[in-house]
Amino acid sequence: MKKNLITIIILALCIVNLVLNIMLVFVCMPSAQKTNNLITQIAAVLNLELTGGNAQPTVSLENIGTYSVEAQVINLKDDGSGEKHYVQVGLTLELDMSSKDYTSLNTVLQGAEGPVFDEARNVIQGYTYAEVTDQVTQEKIKKQILTNLQKKYATQCIYRVSFSKFTTQ
Repeated sequence: MKKNLITIIILALCIVNLVLNIMLVFVCMPSAQKTNNLITQIAAVLNLELTGGNAQPTVSLENIGTYSVEAQVINLKDDGSGEKHYVQVGLTLELDMSSKDYTSLNTVLQGAEGPVFDEARNVIQGYTYAEVTDQVTQEKIKKQILTNLQKKYATQCIYRVSFSKFTTQ
């Protein structure tokens, strides 16, 4: 009799489990799918904003002017290894010649190789050897140099910074 009673209890628990699983499928799953769809849509919108917001201004080829800074050696931040690391960097600034302040900025830049490179040095010295060898970090460095130069000279005429030489040791 005890065996039959235990069997009946087990059977009842299995039926209750089956009913709860059926409820789970028909009650909870549609709302979970709706939530998943909502999250997917939000992620798609955020991804569009992230990729769309980073677009650099476009300048036609005939309106691009350049200003080059000779390559110089910069000490890198100590990474704790005990070794001194250096980077040799040359800069090229791309200027928008159609900008209203291009003429005055170009005049100022002709005698400002030192101050321009000093802005780059201030940014690059804050990074270690491992960081500057990373391509993503190099792009961050370029953006930071660009921002600093735009603030320093109060212009949007400088629209891109690139490295004409970048050698690490």
